[in-house]
Amino acid sequence: MVPVRPLSGAVVTDRLILEPVSEAWRADLVAFLGEPAVMSVRKLGVLDPQAASAVVDDMIDHWREYGFGMYAVIERATGTFLGECGLRYLEDGTVPEISYGLLPAARGKGYAREAATATLRHGFGPLGQKRLVAFARGDNVISRTLLESLGFTLLWERPKEGYSVVHYEALPPSIP
Repeated sequence: MVPVRPLSGAVVTDRLILEPVSEAWRADLVAFLGEPAVMSVRKLGVLDPQAASAVVDDMIDHWREYGFGMYAVIERATGTFLGECGLRYLEDGTVPEISYGLLPAARGKGYAREAATATLRHGFGPLGQKRLVAFARGDNVISRTLLESLGFTLLWERPKEGYSVVHYEALPPSIP
């Protein structure tokens, strides 16, 4: 893989552009966050347009406040919106969480791994983070497999309203 290079706040990989979430991506993200095929296996669940728009507001505010956050994942060759990936502080503001999700048509092509790897490198590199965490539904085997292949270690699994939640962490030597 070509080394990740910053480009006006964006991160560019071989096949992707990770562009900071902004108003330019609101419509794509609102549709994405309301897509059952995407959100039914994610901890937020499927969001209505108003709730999804509020999440996008939070993503934009996070960039403004901390200088990092969630990216719109864009296919370089076509400019097509594929999903989202990035880092965001948990509610307590002490450690960033990696989060990612792709539209069904973008799955199975290695895009999630490429975006998550670039995000980890950015977090442990320029951002200087000493620890990153991830959460997933316990039944989201694909996400769990990706996290473990990226060097994340399972810390715990707990029940939550009809399903379980898993908590992972990664330390800087985990960069693939």
